[in-house]
Amino acid sequence: MSPFVFQNPNMLWLLLLVVPLGWLFRRARRCRDAVYAQLGDGDNGRRFWKDRMRLLAVVLLLLALARPGINPQRQSVSKSGRDVVFVLDVSQSMLARDAFPSRLEAAKDGIRDALDSFQSERVALVIYAGSANIFCPLTYDYEFARYMLDQATPRAVDFGGTTLLSATEKCFDTILSEERKEMQDLVVLTDGEEHGQQNEKVVELLTQRESGLVMIGIGDANSGARIPIESDDGSTVYLENDGQIVTTKLNDSGLRELTQMYDGASYVAAGTAAFDLAGVYRKYAQAKPVAGTNDSDSYVVYSELGILLIAIGLVMLLLAETKLPFVLPLPLPLPLPLPLSKRSVRIASFVLITMLIGGWALAENPADDAVIADAIKLHTQKRFAEAIEAYELVESNFSDAPLSPVQMATVRVNQGLCYLGLAAEQKAEPRVELSFVQNAQTCFLQACRLSPGFDQASQRLDPTVRLMTEIRQRIEIENERDQALQQQLQELVDALQELHQDQIALRAAVPQRQPKGRSRQGQPRPEPKQEPDSTADDSKVYSQQQRALHRRAEAIEETMKALDQQILQADSAQDNAAVSFLNEPLTLMRQAVDAQNMATEKLQQWSTWPSARDQQQLAIARIKEILDLLANDSGESSEDGDWDEDEEYEEWMEAADSENAVMSSMQGQGDFASGAAMQPLPVPNYSVQDILQQEQGNLQFRQQQRAKGNQGKVEKDW
Repeated sequence: MSPFVFQNPNMLWLLLLVVPLGWLFRRARRCRDAVYAQLGDGDNGRRFWKDRMRLLAVVLLLLALARPGINPQRQSVSKSGRDVVFVLDVSQSMLARDAFPSRLEAAKDGIRDALDSFQSERVALVIYAGSANIFCPLTYDYEFARYMLDQATPRAVDFGGTTLLSATEKCFDTILSEERKEMQDLVVLTDGEEHGQQNEKVVELLTQRESGLVMIGIGDANSGARIPIESDDGSTVYLENDGQIVTTKLNDSGLRELTQMYDGASYVAAGTAAFDLAGVYRKYAQAKPVAGTNDSDSYVVYSELGILLIAIGLVMLLLAETKLPFVLPLPLPLPLPLPLSKRSVRIASFVLITMLIGGWALAENPADDAVIADAIKLHTQKRFAEAIEAYELVESNFSDAPLSPVQMATVRVNQGLCYLGLAAEQKAEPRVELSFVQNAQTCFLQACRLSPGFDQASQRLDPTVRLMTEIRQRIEIENERDQALQQQLQELVDALQELHQDQIALRAAVPQRQPKGRSRQGQPRPEPKQEPDSTADDSKVYSQQQRALHRRAEAIEETMKALDQQILQADSAQDNAAVSFLNEPLTLMRQAVDAQNMATEKLQQWSTWPSARDQQQLAIARIKEILDLLANDSGESSEDGDWDEDEEYEEWMEAADSENAVMSSMQGQGDFASGAAMQPLPVPNYSVQDILQQEQGNLQFRQQQRAKGNQGKVEKDW
C-alpha cells in the first residue's frame, strides 16, 4: 500500500488549465499596470502577489478534485462472528402457561434479548414441531429476524409433535455450510415433549458438522400444566386426549440425556423462571472460535486531504480579494496597529471556521464511502441479491460514526427496492415473488419507524400492498385452477379404472379357444371344436358390449385432450415450456381405442374370437399403463383383481404369439436385436439447469418423505 495516493487521478489532467489561466492573469495584470502607471500609481507588487494567490488557490482546488489520500488503513468487509440458529419449538405443548405468559412467549422473549446483545453474529430462525420450517435464513438483519419471530405459531408447521431431528436435518441441509465448521451453534428452546428415540441421530449430525448445541428447557418438570386452546367462538378450552385433559411437563431427563451424549452441548433448565439467553450464549461461546477475515474480503481506507485543500484554497481566494496590505514596509514597528473593520472581522471569522472544518474532517477519519458506493453500483447493475448483502454491511462499517435515522431509513428503502427487483424476476413463481415483496414491505415499514417523516418510504407502502394483493389474487386463481385440474384428473382416473375393470370382465366373459400349436408340455394341441349353435347370439352380445366400451374409451380420450389443452394454456400463461404430462397417456389411449375397435370387429365372428381376446388384452395393458402414469403415489400398490395370476398358460402363449407377429411386421427383415442395434441413440437434451432443478425436486421429495415418516412415529401430536 502506498502512503499517499490520488484516489481520482484522472482529475489531475485539469492542472493543464493552470498554464492558460496564468497567461490570462499575467496579461490582465500588465494591462492594469499600464493603466495604473498613467494614473501615477506604480505600486504593482501587491497586485502581483494577489494573482499568484489566486492561481495557487485554483491549483489547490484542482488537486482536491483528485482526492489525495494519506494514512492508509485496511478494513474488513466481512464480519467476524459465529452463526447462531435459533431452533424454536412451536408445538401445542409450548402454549402451556406455567411460564409467563406462556412457554412459547417466554422462549421468544429470550431470543429477542439475545438479538439485542448480538453485534457481529449471523442469526437464523427455524421452527419445528412434528416437522420443521425455515422462518429466517442466516442474516445480519436482526430486525427481520424479530419480525419473523413474531409470526412463529403452532399453525406455522405441517403437523404436531416435537421432533428435534427434523429441525436438525433442516438446519444442516439448508442453512448451515460445511465450510464454517466449529463456528456454528444451534440454540434450541423447547419443553422436550416427545422427542422420540432420535437423540443418537441428532448427536451424529452435530458431530459430523462439529456444531455447538445450547439446549434451553422451558416448563414445569414436576406438576406440569394444561394446554389452552382457543375455540372458534373465542372461548378457551383445554386440549384433551381420549376424553382426558392433557398435562404437559418439561422433559428434563430427556434433554439432559441428549446434552450428555454430545461433548459440545450445554443444557440450562430454565423451568418456569425468567432466563437470560444472551448471557447463557455469551458464556457458552466465550472460548469458541470465530470466523476469520480474508484479504479478498477487505478494502483500504485513506484519510481524505481534499477537504483541507479546499479550505486552504478558499481562504487564499478570500485573502486575495481583501484590501489588507500584503507588502509591509521594513523595519516593522511593533506593536503593529491593524485597522479591523467589520468586513475584516467577517473574513477572519470565515477563515477560522473553514480551517476548523478542514482540521475536523482530517481528525474524524470517517468511514470509507466505498461500501455504499459498491452497494449502489450493484443495485444499479440489477444484481439485487448482492446489493442486499452490501446494504446490510453499511451499518456495521459506520459503527464508529453511527448513521442517522434518515440515513438508515434510506438504506432500508434501497433494500426494499432490491427485494422488489428480485420479485420482478420471479413473475413465473408467484409464491416466491410474494415472499420477496413481503420482505420489501418489511424494509419500508422499518424505514418509516426509523424516520417517520421519510416520504420515500411511506410512498412505497401503498404500491407494495397493492402488488401483494395482486400476487395473492394470482396465487388464489392458480390454486383454484390447480384444484379444478386435479378434480378433472381424478374424475379421469376414476373413469379409466372403471373402464379397465369392465374391459377385464368382458374379456373374461368371452369363451377361450385353443389355437393351433403346442401346449405347455410340448404336445400338439387338438384341433378347435366346431362352432356351437349359440355362437351367433353370443357374438352379437359380445360385440355390442365391446362397442359400448369403445365409445366410453373415445369419450375418455376426448376428455384427456381437453384437459391437455387446459394444462398447456396454464403453462403458457406462466411462461413455462408448453409440455403436458398427458402426451404419453394420450398416445397409449389412442392405442387402447384402436385395439377396442379391432376387438369389436373380431368379436362378430366365432373364428376370430382368439384375435379379439388378444386385442382386448392389449387394450387392458394400455389402460393399465395410463393408470400407472397418472398415479399420484408411485409407491401405491395396484388394486387387487387387476391382474389375473391364475390365467392359463395358453393365454400367455396367445399374447406372446400376437406380440411376435407385431414385432415381425415392424422389423421387416432380420432379427429384432440386429435391427435395434442399427438404430442411433438419441442425443441427450438435458441442460445443467434441468439436472439441478430435478435434483432440487428430489431433495424436497426426500424431505417430505422423511417428514411423513416422522409424522407416523409421533404418538403425541401436541
